[in-house]
Amino acid sequence: MARTLALLLLAFSALALIAIACNGEGDFLLDEEPNATGTPPFDQRSPQPTPIPTPTAAAAIGECGETYTVEAGDSPFSIAEKCGVDVNDLQELNDIDDPTTLNVGQELKMPPVQATPTATPTPTPTATATATPTPTGDEE
Repeated sequence: MARTLALLLLAFSALALIAIACNGEGDFLLDEEPNATGTPPFDQRSPQPTPIPTPTAAAAIGECGETYTVEAGDSPFSIAEKCGVDVNDLQELNDIDDPTTLNVGQELKMPPVQATPTATPTPTPTATATATPTPTGDEE
């Protein structure tokens, strides 16, 4: 027990000497200007805008070009998704009434890619303060 007490006293003395050597500033392990490489604390972060993907020139024609050759397992929906076109436009342009009639090797014309409309944020109405007269006591 005396040994444990002596070790605790030694550890406390060492910490006290370190604190005195640092003049109580507590930054004895850091350089003058620390090089922070991690994420800043939450309250010091600045909001970052969400990046908006910009369409490429190839997207105007479609990801697959002007035509697409049907592969095994393709459906109008999977082709439209793969090529970035509207499935209804794809079916209409190629006179596809029954999606199960696609044949491997069949060449389909690709419709132009229509720009996806972006949603315009609707302003949220805010409450406005309305002044309410307060009786002053001077009324008859």
